[in-house]
Amino acid sequence: MTTIELIDKLIEITTKRPEVLSGFDWQDAQLMIELEIDNRKSLYPESQYSNLIDSIRDQFNILRSESAKSVCNKDNVSSCLILLKGLISSLPDLDFATSFLQNAAFEHEKLIHFTDNTAIVLGDSHVNFFSGNNKLTFKAIGDGINVCPNITNYKFTCLHLGPCLAYNCINENSKYAFYKKVNFLCDNFIKPGAKICVCLGEIDIRAHVFMEKDLQKRPWEDICDNIIANYMDFLCELKSRGFRVYCWGPIASMPDNTSEEEELKALAAEGLFDQELISVGSEAERNTATAYFNQKLSEECAKNSITFMSIFNQMVDANMKTDVSFLADDKCHLNSEIIKVAEKIWITHEFI
Repeated sequence: MTTIELIDKLIEITTKRPEVLSGFDWQDAQLMIELEIDNRKSLYPESQYSNLIDSIRDQFNILRSESAKSVCNKDNVSSCLILLKGLISSLPDLDFATSFLQNAAFEHEKLIHFTDNTAIVLGDSHVNFFSGNNKLTFKAIGDGINVCPNITNYKFTCLHLGPCLAYNCINENSKYAFYKKVNFLCDNFIKPGAKICVCLGEIDIRAHVFMEKDLQKRPWEDICDNIIANYMDFLCELKSRGFRVYCWGPIASMPDNTSEEEELKALAAEGLFDQELISVGSEAERNTATAYFNQKLSEECAKNSITFMSIFNQMVDANMKTDVSFLADDKCHLNSEIIKVAEKIWITHEFI
């Protein structure tokens, strides 16, 4: 039942059977209406938003007062409900409001990028690390495009395009439309000649390389080579458009048998999470594949004058086990405190 339908029902009850309202609990109705307002909070100046909330609460105080009486004044109740219905009816459509807010956020982030000449970091959820947020923090600025609000002193604009794969990054019809999103951003958001660091590959290695090895009955090295070939096609195309292209190599993989991994597997089995969020192969196998992937990718980047950067070698021991001190609480993404380690790499490669 929508908020408007609820209010109409209460108006009908007030007209036909006002005695039912005696002792009625108005808390849920108030919460529903306040939520309607809160979803559009960013559209209003703070003082106007405050006035709206105060007006709603005043009406509900009257409704509670009337309901507490043995015989309520149905005219007072009806007046309050009609006023509340008017407030909700006058709100901007939520779909419109969402679109409006995203467009405003898009233009705001674009202005910051142009004004501060920020470096663009785009890719999967690992771009969040560059923003300094320890937990994944995404703000929608378009259809499937999010920005990670930057809380560092580095001039970065971090764009999350979904749980995208390096393998599909050149594919126009991929599930998360990475290639289409990047083309849109190049045409409508990213400053000509900007630095762009692409961050893909960790999901490919963790969730797909060893699965495809078994399905295709081919060496995992071949699977990695195919992913790298597609990835390089994309990076070279980006470079051909005049951008200064950087590549952030995949980080070390989630440790084996963590509670986080087991929880993700259980949720994936129920269809509540994409398979991209689980691990296939052992931790050591995945890290061995990551080492191979990064080495090959680094070589290909060098051949094409694309700057490759990686923190991977500092994250693993001789047995290809991941140093968990580098990881955030989810045991999958980098801990924001490691940003000082990454800073040295960024300075060395003139990314900052």
